[in-house]
Amino acid sequence: MKYLRMLFDNFTLCLLGVVVIATVLPCSGDGAVYFGWLTNLAIGLLFFLHGAKLSREAIIAGAGHWRLHLLVFSCTFVLFPLLGLAFKPLFLPLVGNE
Repeated sequence: MKYLRMLFDNFTLCLLGVVVIATVLPCSGDGAVYFGWLTNLAIGLLFFLHGAKLSREAIIAGAGHWRLHLLVFSCTFVLFPLLGLAFKPLFLPLVGNE
């Protein structure tokens, strides 16, 4: 029983509820544009507040790992796009011509 309570805490139940509501009552029209902007604003605010919570020492220590940041950056913007271009002929019949 304790495992089920841990699995279905209030946050998880709210998250599942929002997914069900969004499935049953999808947003469309002008409301979709408004909620799109609101979503982007909320995500930006979340990242800003998380970064504002960091101490100066943590920021300087993180900036000291520049090789790791360079590796992640190059994988994201160099390696993955090249892999996408390389595998495009293989996966194009599966996903269509768009």
